[in-house]
Amino acid sequence: MVRNTCLSGVIAACALALPVVVSAQLPDNYKTPGATLKVKNADVCKADYAASVKAIAGWQRSEALERYGIRPEGFSGELDHLVPVALGGSNDPNNLWPFHAQGDFTLDAKNALAARLHDMVCAGKISLKDAQDAFRKDWTKAYRTHMTALNAPGE
Repeated sequence: MVRNTCLSGVIAACALALPVVVSAQLPDNYKTPGATLKVKNADVCKADYAASVKAIAGWQRSEALERYGIRPEGFSGELDHLVPVALGGSNDPNNLWPFHAQGDFTLDAKNALAARLHDMVCAGKISLKDAQDAFRKDWTKAYRTHMTALNAPGE
């Protein structure tokens, strides 16, 4: 009986911790709401679009990190675009955040989702706004929707 109670407690603790683990890969919506450039599908679908966007300026990096209470000179992690540049995301501090990878939700996973949604936008399967909103709302949910084998469109 005691063993079952302990096991139930462990399972409950894990279930309660799961949202915290997932939220570690999401920015604070108030500090990073996600800013985009005024672009159209045709713009982002050009082969050299992402390369044509300027690099993040020092002041943009500093402001984004300071919003999270991080001293810019001491930060050596990944500063990421919430809405990917390939989908019209800007370098505005409203679109930048310190990315902390955990579990399956790595920067590579986020980049793979960006590539998938970019392909879908360019194929006319999803609007650019919907692709951008997928990252603004919760990219981990979008990842589960579009990247898992059973749910991935076009596979």
